[in-house]
Amino acid sequence: MKGYMAPYKRDNVRYHLAQFRRGATRQLREQRGRIEKLNYLHSSCRNIVERTFGVWKARWSILRDMSFYHIDTQRDIVLAIMVIHNYIRKKCNMDDAFRAAENEKYVPSLDSDVGTSLRANNNINAENVEEQSDLVWMGLRDLIANEICEA
Repeated sequence: MKGYMAPYKRDNVRYHLAQFRRGATRQLREQRGRIEKLNYLHSSCRNIVERTFGVWKARWSILRDMSFYHIDTQRDIVLAIMVIHNYIRKKCNMDDAFRAAENEKYVPSLDSDVGTSLRANNNINAENVEEQSDLVWMGLRDLIANEICEA
């Protein structure tokens, strides 16, 4: 199934983690309803993925210039890096790169001469995603939001 499960985007509905942390009291920081609960979990997962890719890009420069490769090759490179990452995490008691990334203010340092590709052949364009796929993802999002509230 092609596409992306987007968070809920409505007026007065929070998504970004910083928006949930701004409240002066715990009650103000708490998610309001199933929509904000899903958005909070979606944002938390996205944050983890972005930090992980930040560490990977800092560690393995090939990830910073992926547009030169065919999409199947890109997939294989990411899978290989996942395997190497899991091996390092399993065999090393302490992974300095990920220990640094646990800090909320973490910003990965990248080599300035790598990752400067101007090609963008593999960008996902929202206009290319079929309407039916969007409806499927929206239905799945609603189902997950309901399941979260019932749990």
